[in-house]
Amino acid sequence: MHINLTQRTGFRQQGFTLLEMIICLSIVVIILSIGMHAWQDMIPRYQIRTAAANIHNLIQKARSDAISDGNQMICDGQRGCSSFGKTRLLWMGHDRNQDGKLSASEIKEYYQLPTGANLVWKRFRGNHLKFYNRGISRFQNGSFYICNHKAARRIVMNWIGRSRVETAAPDDCL
Repeated sequence: MHINLTQRTGFRQQGFTLLEMIICLSIVVIILSIGMHAWQDMIPRYQIRTAAANIHNLIQKARSDAISDGNQMICDGQRGCSSFGKTRLLWMGHDRNQDGKLSASEIKEYYQLPTGANLVWKRFRGNHLKFYNRGISRFQNGSFYICNHKAARRIVMNWIGRSRVETAAPDDCL
């Protein structure tokens, strides 16, 4: 009896070879490694963008509260409003006793920056940003820089208390 092995007899090969599996896994690993690098780069940029938006909202809220409730100030919460250096904590509140600092009962809101992010206020004068009852800041112009190792944003304050957000370089926080 002679069996012809070259003819197909209805048997279909199912599955894949080891070589096909190795090639497929290599392609998946390459795509995932590219995706992970892009993802790790995107998270710090997103954190800075979100922090800048939150701080901008805090500034706008302080300005609007000054119009409705009286003088409001924003200061460096890490230093208890005594100075304004590189910080990760902002306090906003009503300085009722006019001592230029916010006590625990005067703090209305605060904002803590994400890990790895810092805020620097480059200004011309003062240890805090103060809005008076008409919503103006009395010549306390300057810029808030929010930075980490990958991204930076700048909130520009003009002399009457209005602000806008711009892109900045991470080196601007040094």
